[in-house]
Amino acid sequence: MKIGILGIGGVGGFIGAKLAHAYQSDPTTEIIFICRGATKQEISAHGLCLRTNDQHILAKPSLASDEPEKIGYLDLLIIATKAFSLPSVISAFQDCISPDTVIIPLQNGIDAAETLLHQFPKNPPIILEGCIYIASNIEKPGVIHHLGGPGKVIYGKDGNGHFPWVTTILQKAGIDTNYTSDIKKILWKKFLFVSPLAAITTAYGVTFGEVAKRDELLKRLRKLMLEVQAVANTETIMLQESDIEEALNMLSNFPYSAKSSLQLDVEEEAPQTEKATFIDFVIAQGRKAHINTEAYLLMDKLISEKTC
Repeated sequence: MKIGILGIGGVGGFIGAKLAHAYQSDPTTEIIFICRGATKQEISAHGLCLRTNDQHILAKPSLASDEPEKIGYLDLLIIATKAFSLPSVISAFQDCISPDTVIIPLQNGIDAAETLLHQFPKNPPIILEGCIYIASNIEKPGVIHHLGGPGKVIYGKDGNGHFPWVTTILQKAGIDTNYTSDIKKILWKKFLFVSPLAAITTAYGVTFGEVAKRDELLKRLRKLMLEVQAVANTETIMLQESDIEEALNMLSNFPYSAKSSLQLDVEEEAPQTEKATFIDFVIAQGRKAHINTEAYLLMDKLISEKTC
């Protein structure tokens, strides 16, 4: 079994470290970190350190590489890059993917599977969909800090299909993993949390804890969630008031100082951000369905002022 983790950032580093640590003495399972630059050099020399509240894991993969010819064909590929990178990274590593390869994208969005399918006009691999509930960041090359969130992976495929071996592999590594045949609903429920939170933390420069503490920010967060609910419901994904309450309650699962990935990228003046995934997508879908997204339009204005 050959398992690749593409993108060793906060999410990929969390999953990769747990997998490499669990299977380091298993000669039948290869864990491959697909990464480059300083991250590849540090991991190749010293391994990957995962810091959590109660433990440090030092994990050494079977291989850390960005060379398809060294990686070879993969049985399972977990993609943990940012959503905007999907087309380019898949193009770069197509030689590692066969029609039997199972791919699970863990991006913060709704349409990762569709994006991947466009890259395989003939003989596509087995593309599932997935998400993870976690706050985890790169502390420095080779060091990942898991800040909060359960690190739970939910993956699946709408309709028929089941992949118990994938669940077994991840669970053996201590990763809470569930398969579902209703994955689109799960993706929208996560989007209901991460998109409004990314928007408000980035627009106002506040942490998760500050949002939870300030009534005016909580009201604005709820308004953003109502707009996501309205957009989702036009896609026949019925989000309820209870889903909004559940999303609001999830704030308590994260540290006071936690920041969204979009916020971090904007603060660090990254050349690309996930604004298109979190903000532009909702506004565009709202316009298409004639839904008022005034709260998102305000967030878009405030964030654009920060980045222009």
